[in-house]
Amino acid sequence: MLDKSVPHNAVDVLDRIVSHQVVRPTNRIPVRLIYPADTFSPKIADEVFADEFAAAQAAELPVSIFNFEDFQGGTFRPRPAIQSGETVLYRGWMLTPTEYTRLFEAIVAAGGTPITDVAAYTLCHHLPRWYPLLTEFTAETMTFSETDDIAAALAAHGWDGCFLKDYVKSLSTDGGSVVRDLSAIPAVITKMLKYRGQIEGGLCARRLEDYNTSSERRYFVWRGQAHSDTGEVPQVVAETASRVSSPFFSVDVARRSDGVLRVIELGDGQVSDRKNWDCHNFISMLSFGA
Repeated sequence: MLDKSVPHNAVDVLDRIVSHQVVRPTNRIPVRLIYPADTFSPKIADEVFADEFAAAQAAELPVSIFNFEDFQGGTFRPRPAIQSGETVLYRGWMLTPTEYTRLFEAIVAAGGTPITDVAAYTLCHHLPRWYPLLTEFTAETMTFSETDDIAAALAAHGWDGCFLKDYVKSLSTDGGSVVRDLSAIPAVITKMLKYRGQIEGGLCARRLEDYNTSSERRYFVWRGQAHSDTGEVPQVVAETASRVSSPFFSVDVARRSDGVLRVIELGDGQVSDRKNWDCHNFISMLSFGA
């Protein structure tokens, strides 16, 4: 799964940590979780999701698996079958909005109701969609197409470097996405195409900020409530939860060198890795509010 400043007093407020308490409602039917099956053992969940699948079963949540390759080929057959009227939550591989539209339609055709619609998926999956909602909490970002002269545009705005990624992912190998010399941008784009095979959506140049990488944490927002694996949620994450209209998404936060917590990334929760989350805590979160 695997971007304006605010007054100093506002930063102080947003940087506080707030206790997170959850009351489990009793008037909702749990969602059905669907996972990709293992390629060679199609009756079990893919090994990447096996521990989470087992935790969901132990929590007595309804779960199904489906053959992802068959789905890509046009056949969607989850087992056990989706029951008519069930709300469905996908947990699996990252999908483009076009691919997610196909999955959404397949779930509906099977009688289910996807908890996340295509607009909400794209909102959290593509950085330019969520960025305008959180500009004061995240790195300044400019958006480009592959054919734009990105270096010239950034230089005209006084930038001498950037963090370059497409709408979804950064380059995690061969030098990464940090650009210290704008003339290196074409080479970084070439590497992104080499290792990812495509540029999804377009390109995003983010202003470089100095983060304490060891401080980065992943939070999830589930049905409007922000959740932490430790039980405490930073106020900036709670504020993000109030601004982003999606039933399930992840929020990555890190502390900048000046001590301010910053939003690094959002992602649709269905295709977000748990990272620091234990699978049982993760499934417990999905049980609450279900």
